[in-house]
Amino acid sequence: MPDARDLSNRAVELAESGQYDEALALVNKGIRLDANNASAWYNKGIILFKMCRYQDALNAFAQAADIDPEFTEAWYNKGMAFMCNEKYLEAIRAFNKVLKIHPHDERAREQLDLAQKKIMESGSFSSSSPEKDQTRLIK
Repeated sequence: MPDARDLSNRAVELAESGQYDEALALVNKGIRLDANNASAWYNKGIILFKMCRYQDALNAFAQAADIDPEFTEAWYNKGMAFMCNEKYLEAIRAFNKVLKIHPHDERAREQLDLAQKKIMESGSFSSSSPEKDQTRLIK
């Protein structure tokens, strides 16, 4: 019987050939066998991201990062999922986490800069930002 790692590896092969539904089914089976496998959650996130299911991908990357807080690829892709959902402040937090672990990560630095630029262009925080609701003018 295959273990979670075998199922995850097979899921990656299927995803690389564009068979996302089948890949997702296998990776989910692997997660049921070992829910604490950060790589399986990460692979689930990648598959969901490729399916343009960004919120679901975000949740999977978050699970991988919760299991392994030093898993920079999970943090980076969590930031990318936030970017796709136009949640730039949250993306900045994720990219900052990557840079805290690996200060010279150029991809994270570029995406951080892009997220900051998007916030400046919009002139406001994302709708889910608590700071926006707490900001008030004073007379």
